[in-house]
Amino acid sequence: MPESLTTLSTLNFQEDFQQLQSSIELVLDKKGNIIAANDVAEEIGIFAGSFFHTVPASFVHETYRFISQIKSMKGIIGCYLIHEVQGNEWHVHYRGKEKDKYILLSGYLHECPYTKEIREAISQFEHPSVLINDQLEIIYSNPSFEQHYLEKRATKDILLHKVFQGESFANIPSLVREVFRKKRTLEINITNENSDHYLVKGIFLRNNNLILLMIYDFSYEKKYANLLAYQDQMKSVSYLSAGVAHELRNPLSVIKGFLQLSMLTDSFDKYAQTILSETDRMNEIIDNFLSVARKKMKKEIMTPKYLLNSVIDIIRSECLMQGVHFQSRVEPITGQLEVNESSFKQIILNALRNSIEAFPEGRRRNIFSLQSYQEGDTIVIELSDNGSGIPEDVLEEIEKPFYTTKEKGTGIGIPLCKKIMDDHDGTFQIDSTVGKGTTITLRFPLFEEESK
Repeated sequence: MPESLTTLSTLNFQEDFQQLQSSIELVLDKKGNIIAANDVAEEIGIFAGSFFHTVPASFVHETYRFISQIKSMKGIIGCYLIHEVQGNEWHVHYRGKEKDKYILLSGYLHECPYTKEIREAISQFEHPSVLINDQLEIIYSNPSFEQHYLEKRATKDILLHKVFQGESFANIPSLVREVFRKKRTLEINITNENSDHYLVKGIFLRNNNLILLMIYDFSYEKKYANLLAYQDQMKSVSYLSAGVAHELRNPLSVIKGFLQLSMLTDSFDKYAQTILSETDRMNEIIDNFLSVARKKMKKEIMTPKYLLNSVIDIIRSECLMQGVHFQSRVEPITGQLEVNESSFKQIILNALRNSIEAFPEGRRRNIFSLQSYQEGDTIVIELSDNGSGIPEDVLEEIEKPFYTTKEKGTGIGIPLCKKIMDDHDGTFQIDSTVGKGTTITLRFPLFEEESK
């Protein structure tokens, strides 16, 4: 049985309550039963029974944890709670400490800055969500936020910057301040040291002068997308490997021939330069092939001439293997590109692979062409074929993930290419006429290195 109210009063702890600076004063036993309350607490109906019975169901877990932390830790612990008593709802910012065998709670009443409907709606969100006031205090957090960001903390902090102290989330308080300043919705993307990807969105609630902060965890989606990208990349590598092997035969046969000749004539120095130039050619072929195979997403500053020449070498060897006539026209370009080289080549090789697969079986004079030119501060790359073309109904669906007309297709090639172009602030466009062929147009932004 809890200790009787008549044997104890909050006046017994006045020095402690003055330290806590309170308007509501409560004394609880170790089980959370209210054994003493001041006049303010009695007026709002919090004066007897279990302290846990005065909070709504959505706050019971948080209340238990608050009391447990007071019992297990030294010092003053803070917490924001809601009471539902006699049909009324009271919002209280509590501070608590342990004194002898009692738990002392002091609290300030807050006018509710949001409706019960808002709280209930947020509590249903699957993603972590909190309401934040203009003092950057968390005044309500849903169960998902509690689980992900407060469950393992030693204390229950209501200050945003104390919850997000890690390097990865250090920009969240700044985002919230900016939302309050601009009074509109803003968002940021965060990637931590484990390559987990988050979208953090701050929504300004004008009628309440609060911010609804929501954290979306896209880590699995991002990793799955990267996995699909790598799968498509490896398909390109597998597809090109036979052509690369064929290309390597040419310089190897030249090297072998000149080595045999130098042994017969005992004049190695005479042919050394030719042999070395052929080894350089082999290195170039291998580098071009490996640039497609490398699993890296970092963008680098490159010249269009270098990129196009390296990819043209790969296309030429593959077309030779497949009996396809290759045409290229590259106009001079001023400016540079910021690209991921393997992704750039992946887009073009995906187009080549699709074109070769689309050529009518047994037909001669299959043509694949690449031409590039400059339009203002943009480089335009057109990849064309004279294949069967794409029917209009297929063209409408082709950019959707997992849509495919191939028996063993995955439906990720075209959507992935479009996503890569989006990541490079470029555009990806397909035009096709049945019976005439298909043209894919890529547009990348150009810039001068000095102005970057």
